[in-house]
Amino acid sequence: MFMKNLKALHESMLNTLNAHGEAVEHQRFRSRQGGVTFECIFSTGETPYMLSLTSRGTAEQPQSEFFLFEVTDDYKIAGYFGDMYGRLAKLLSTNGGLSGNKLQPNDFLAQLDANTPTKATHNNVPGTDEIIAGRPDITEDRESPYWSHWTTPRSKADGSPGSVSPENRKKTAALLGSAALAYSIRVRMSSCWSPTPTHANWRPQD
Repeated sequence: MFMKNLKALHESMLNTLNAHGEAVEHQRFRSRQGGVTFECIFSTGETPYMLSLTSRGTAEQPQSEFFLFEVTDDYKIAGYFGDMYGRLAKLLSTNGGLSGNKLQPNDFLAQLDANTPTKATHNNVPGTDEIIAGRPDITEDRESPYWSHWTTPRSKADGSPGSVSPENRKKTAALLGSAALAYSIRVRMSSCWSPTPTHANWRPQD
C-alpha cells in the first residue's frame, strides 16, 4: 500500500538538517487506532526504510507489543502482515480497537498513514537510547545505546582480517544513520557503544 503521508514526511526530513548539515533520518510520532496508541519511529537511514510501532501498555494489555514494517523507496508497505497479523489483531481486539471487526491490513495501514505527520521537526528526532528502546529487533549490546568509538574487528584464527558483523552494521544504521554506516563500511571498522551518555561524535575529526 502506498503511504502518501509517509512520503511527505520523508520529503520534509530531507529538507530538515541536523547540526552537521545532513538531512535528519529519524522521526518519531504517535498513532492511535481504536483503543491502542503506538509510539512510532520512521527510519530512513536503513535499506529498506523501517517503520517501527510499539504499543503503549494499558490496564487490559500491560505488555507492550512491537511491530516492524519495511517501507520501500517508493513508500509502500506490504499488505501481508505475516506472523505479525495474529499479535496485532489480538492487541487491537483486546483494547477495543477493532469494534468486533476483523483486522484488515490495508485499512490499518491507511489509518496509520493518516496519523503520520507530514512535517519533520528537530524535536521529533529521537535519541539513540529511544531508538534502541523502541527497536527490540536490534540485538547487539542492547544495554549500550550511546556511540563511543570505532574499532577494528579482531583478526580471525587463521590471521586473516576480521569483518564487521551484520548485527553491528544494523545497529550502526538504525541508530546513527546511513552516513555512519557508509563510513563503517569504507574504513572496515565496527561501532562501539556505551551504556552511559558519551556525547561523542562518530564523524572522523579532521
